[in-house]
Amino acid sequence: MHSSGILRWFVFSNLLYGLAILALQLQSVILLHLPFANVWFYLACFNGTLLFYTHAYLFSTASETPDERIQWYLKHKPSIWISQTFLTLLLIISLWKLMPYLPIFTIGIYWPTIIFPLLALLYYGGIQPGGSAFNLRKFGWLKPIIIALVWSGIGTLLPEWWSKAVKGSPYLPSSASLLLFLQQLLFLLVLSILFDVKDFAADHNLHLKTWVIRVGQDQLFKRVIIPLILMGILAEMGNGLLVGYPPFNAFLNTIPWVLLIFAARTIQQQRSVVHYLWVLDGLIPIKATISILIHLIFHK
Repeated sequence: MHSSGILRWFVFSNLLYGLAILALQLQSVILLHLPFANVWFYLACFNGTLLFYTHAYLFSTASETPDERIQWYLKHKPSIWISQTFLTLLLIISLWKLMPYLPIFTIGIYWPTIIFPLLALLYYGGIQPGGSAFNLRKFGWLKPIIIALVWSGIGTLLPEWWSKAVKGSPYLPSSASLLLFLQQLLFLLVLSILFDVKDFAADHNLHLKTWVIRVGQDQLFKRVIIPLILMGILAEMGNGLLVGYPPFNAFLNTIPWVLLIFAARTIQQQRSVVHYLWVLDGLIPIKATISILIHLIFHK
């Protein structure tokens, strides 16, 4: 398999998403000084992410579509079904292995594990994506908000939830985790809005009023993306100063937001879906890695 084929396999198989969710959780553990969860916890989150994003394309049948990702799934459907079966079994085993560490079911303890997966399920509205009349995805302006909420919740709040759940304590997010959650939410919101640029024509035909359709491709960058990025930079610096970073070190935390500006610029021209997945979604683990390194180097 040549390099472009390996890259296509890496992003289309959703391994990038699986690694990204683990990177966000590792960031939460280190920045919030949390104990590491059981390895089955991370395996469950990793497998669940792969299953969810792969499942969205399993029922695609439009062989004439120009969509490169759908064509890849159609070509590899038999092996994908096998991997989905394996990942499902591994997810069930992971959840079973976690049960002895958790107390008897109570809403006060388990609400994060209910709300965020439920939002993810309602995003498509059923077992077969697109097969249900009710799904949150059809509200175009809501799409990126749901995606950002689910990713921020599972990537940022769930590690802190685990540290409380194993003690049988009701979970209330700490102020530090809420700040981190809001930062991630804003960053992921920008990424999700930008990703809809790729689907402009398809969403327009489906009458989905996404942000880019409402504002227009020409105005999206100036009226939506830049203001959100500036808000993110201010929030990142403010949180850095709040936890005791010197101003310069707090400024270093804004590097991913600067990279996001350049990434946003690259998609103003027609790009392949691989470009969107690699350049935009690849910023998730990059941002987490930069935050971890800055914290480990400079935090006293």
